[in-house]
Amino acid sequence: MSTKIEKLEGNIAKFDITIPQDKAQEAYAKALKKISKNLNIAGFRKGKVPDKVVEARVGVDAIKHQAIEDLFPEAFSNVVTENKLELAQQPYIETYNFEPGSDVTLTVKVELKPEVTLGEYKNVEVEFVEYKNEENAIEKEIENIKQRLSTLKNVEGRKTTATDNVVFDFEGSANGKLIEGGSAKGYMLDLANSNFIPGFAEGLIGHEIGEEFTIDVKFPENYHSEELKGADAQFKIKLLEIKERVLPEENDELAQKATNGRMKTLEELKADIQKFLEENEKMTNDRNKEKAILDKVIDEAKIDIQATMIEREKDAIKEESRQRAMSQGLDFDKMIQEEGLDKVDKQIEEEAIKRIKNSLVIEKIAMVESVKVEQADIFNQIQLIANQYGERRNEAMQEIFKNPSSIALISQQVASEKVAKMLIENNNFKAKKGDK
Repeated sequence: MSTKIEKLEGNIAKFDITIPQDKAQEAYAKALKKISKNLNIAGFRKGKVPDKVVEARVGVDAIKHQAIEDLFPEAFSNVVTENKLELAQQPYIETYNFEPGSDVTLTVKVELKPEVTLGEYKNVEVEFVEYKNEENAIEKEIENIKQRLSTLKNVEGRKTTATDNVVFDFEGSANGKLIEGGSAKGYMLDLANSNFIPGFAEGLIGHEIGEEFTIDVKFPENYHSEELKGADAQFKIKLLEIKERVLPEENDELAQKATNGRMKTLEELKADIQKFLEENEKMTNDRNKEKAILDKVIDEAKIDIQATMIEREKDAIKEESRQRAMSQGLDFDKMIQEEGLDKVDKQIEEEAIKRIKNSLVIEKIAMVESVKVEQADIFNQIQLIANQYGERRNEAMQEIFKNPSSIALISQQVASEKVAKMLIENNNFKAKKGDK
């Protein structure tokens, strides 16, 4: 087999591939036999139809086409391997010539990944945002546990405060009519953690049980309902109950309740929290280091990304965003119209370019550094993913193994993690203060 390669604009490669006539004729005979097996013709047993009859029935061109489909994968795979090509898309056959007794010639086009020229990515000094646990982090975690294990107690004889939970009836109206879904009976609200519109929870403070009153509020200008955007509203309230939060004591019993008996003392719990905080601090700083070095390497890499590659990635991001919006009951197309099509398109394009550069740079470093993804690496990663499904672990693993694209994504993820680890180990990092 011989090949002639020509590079075209837009990172398109054109290949003229010649396949020897003996191999082509062998493929034609196999294609003829394959088609014959599935052909039903009166007077002939299935699979025993003479070649001339098959050719007459389905057409010689159809048999040639099948032969080319059978020949092409191996032929093109050899071209890719011999020329060390990185494909951005699957190839397509533009034309072919297949005549009896002659070599087969194919003209194939394929989009290639752009060339990546790396800058320095080893033994460089990189600043990263350092994360530090707060000095009172353990106390805050204990306080969170106490809040989680707290109980609510009904109180009487006083007015509501900003830390209470209150039970009340309400009826809302705006623009002279009742608000759809704006009324309820016996509703309980945590005044310290309200997700109502601004001013509503504040309006419930300073009232007594049995009191009836009205809260005047204004809907935000960006409220999801067109009818209520910026609208003045009134809520009639009847306060039914006041509940205050009672925190458990900070003792060994708290540790036992918080860990379902796994820890017996408060000191054990605090030691466990300390260990978690230290591990979390290290993991966060490793992620920050990884981001810092990758950002630097990507910024210094030279990559001329073709427009078609960017458009495909933009389409992928849009589809991801659409699916995410649908899962939240939102209309993606309406959202981007409200945000502004040009603004959203620019944001998506920037994200697409960032993703492509990140992927290409990692692939390039992996190739230069001979980073290998072993079968055991992929299997371990699949196990980690599957374990997240609990009882459905085996089912999840079966689904992953059945999907080649899932295996490819997992392989890329493993390679990315190995490259990131290598970059962290081979560079110097200088901490700079960041947010807690």
